[in-house]
Amino acid sequence: MSRIIIRNGFVASQDKKIGNADNLDVLIEGDKIAAIDQQIQVTDAEVIDATGCILMPGFIDAHRHIWQGTMRGVCADWSIMDYVRGIRMNAARFFEPDDMYAAQLQGALEAVDAGVTTVTDYCHNILTPEHAQESIRGLSESGLRAVWNFGFNFPPMTNPYFKSLDERVNFLSELAAQHFSSKDQLLTLGVAPEEMIFVGSADRLDKQLAVAREVTARIFWHCNGTSDPPPREVAILRDRGVLGSDMLLVHMFGTQDDEWQMLADAGASVVFTPETELQMGMMWPSNHKAREFGVNQAYGTDIVSNNSADMFTSLRLGLQAMRGHLIDREGAPLFGVPFSCEEALNWGLMGAAEALGMKDMIGSLSPGKQADIVMIDGNSLTMSGWDRSNVASAILLHAQARDVDSVWIAGKTVKREGKLLVDTERPSRLLQAASDRIRSKVEAAGGFLISPEELQKRMSVVAESENGEYTF
Repeated sequence: MSRIIIRNGFVASQDKKIGNADNLDVLIEGDKIAAIDQQIQVTDAEVIDATGCILMPGFIDAHRHIWQGTMRGVCADWSIMDYVRGIRMNAARFFEPDDMYAAQLQGALEAVDAGVTTVTDYCHNILTPEHAQESIRGLSESGLRAVWNFGFNFPPMTNPYFKSLDERVNFLSELAAQHFSSKDQLLTLGVAPEEMIFVGSADRLDKQLAVAREVTARIFWHCNGTSDPPPREVAILRDRGVLGSDMLLVHMFGTQDDEWQMLADAGASVVFTPETELQMGMMWPSNHKAREFGVNQAYGTDIVSNNSADMFTSLRLGLQAMRGHLIDREGAPLFGVPFSCEEALNWGLMGAAEALGMKDMIGSLSPGKQADIVMIDGNSLTMSGWDRSNVASAILLHAQARDVDSVWIAGKTVKREGKLLVDTERPSRLLQAASDRIRSKVEAAGGFLISPEELQKRMSVVAESENGEYTF
């Protein structure tokens, strides 16, 4: 069994028994944290000096579309409907399996480099079985811990591989048996059903939810993203008897109070992605509503075709957006702020671990848990002088991805002294080639932004399909 001792760091544990304390050692044995204490006596272990540095759990990104890294930046000035017409109903159909592999491998390594040790990868562009296989292969090779979501969405195509929803349901069952049968693996399975705007009928949604539960996968769903009129999608789930604690619902701005209570009663979780939501009209995260009703919440980076891929940015933006919104709505308090840095940090750690059903494995530095650990260089130019009395503020408001000195996932060192311990030139080269191919194909077909009329035509094809064959 390999042993690593990280000595003399400031531990921001997220564990109530351990708390936040300086001059602590963290002992890793195999894939788990064996002990956290002062001056742990141990021999035959690799020694890491963490003096002046912060040791924290790896960030958990609860919602990211890794496959869109091949289109980095195309959404920079887009609305939500631009995104739907430019990517979901257009560019997505040009992806080959090699493009999926390149995006998944590079994107997963980009996450690790930024101190993200677990990602919910919402992979909703499975055009053929090979697209799924190459997506899984890219993630597996990266060493990232991930919940890979089988996305039931795919764009309308002239000759789709899958001719019916039943074919996709059967393929999901095959994938589950092939890749996700072991309980002790970094890659686990989730399911992302079609959104209500595309699913066409609630019966089709029920079928997707049913197979997710048959393969014991957690369910991730874009839900209630708009507010005028309120979609009432949580109520639809509740009324059909399918709302459950195995669900993580994304965006949620249009959720009404009675629906928040439904979520609380069911034990479901929610996830917010502020960079996308603030830009694309899904507004500010509803953290205050989740807190009011006792609904567990997490955060994500969402579309890497638009946003940064680090959780420092996502959490910082979400925290300050909600502070500003509540101050604007209720007036500035004389003392204090509506949300603390410590509360916001929890959204990216234990809150996310609970949402993923992994709170007993990850999310805190606790003996017995998986050794998913990030060491932030507290001696860097951006971190020197950081506040020991409020380590959450140092992490959220000052740290950057470049301050991530070292990363361990399941006890394995994957980043050390600021550098990933894998070849990064090949993934970057593969991604650039895939990006060039996709953009060339899109331009040859008339560009990303198809006309509103063509968008309506393609969306109608999807929504009105009875058997899941999206042909245009």
